[in-house]
Amino acid sequence: MSYREYLPHPALRNYIDAYWTVNLDHQAVPGTTRILPDCCTDLIFNRGNTIYNGNQHAEMVPEKSYLVGTMTTYKDTLINPGTATLGIRFRPGGIGAFYKLNQYELTDLAVPYQDKQLAELVWAGTDVIQNINRYFLQKLPVKPGVLSFLINDMYQVKGQLRIPELTGKYHMSERKLERLFRTEVGVTVKGLAKLIRFTHTLAEIRDPARQHSLTQIAYQAGYYDQAHLCNDVKAYTGLTAAQL
Repeated sequence: MSYREYLPHPALRNYIDAYWTVNLDHQAVPGTTRILPDCCTDLIFNRGNTIYNGNQHAEMVPEKSYLVGTMTTYKDTLINPGTATLGIRFRPGGIGAFYKLNQYELTDLAVPYQDKQLAELVWAGTDVIQNINRYFLQKLPVKPGVLSFLINDMYQVKGQLRIPELTGKYHMSERKLERLFRTEVGVTVKGLAKLIRFTHTLAEIRDPARQHSLTQIAYQAGYYDQAHLCNDVKAYTGLTAAQL
């Protein structure tokens, strides 16, 4: 399987994390890949054969596009010969700069969604990444909304913050903050903080050069103890820490 990522234009990086492609030629051996939550929302264009979920139900048919909301757990996908997809991975809340959606209705789902103008650029097949960059640059807000700053703050501390820190800094009630996150991100503030903490922790666990034990990693990440870390790993990946 060939997986590649492409960085968006610098002006888009507050909103778009990456563009990515997955391709599997027609002579390849089919297999199952486990997709883990990454805090993001994806707009995926299926340019190849039908894509099936882990239960062998058709999930994405050819020549259609789909929105995949914020994931709160893992999902298995069957990768068959002839698979060819292109994805736009939006940062948490980033898609709201370009599309008016209720993200809470998309959480853990993949639903059909079409942007005809964008689809024409993708199906054209030439200079696709450059054309997508130009398309979103034309739709770019004049200035970032408050959510962009909130999300950046959460990433800077790797998800280890308390809600009062955000409400105080941005002069926002907890109720308003929660409503903003549910609508624009798809999960609660605490839910996103846990996902951000998990993604950073997962990267450290998987680092082949790591020098810290699971217990040390757990404490550094703000977990109460190793058992709580292992519970999160199991919930988000379906695997034990030793299996990662």
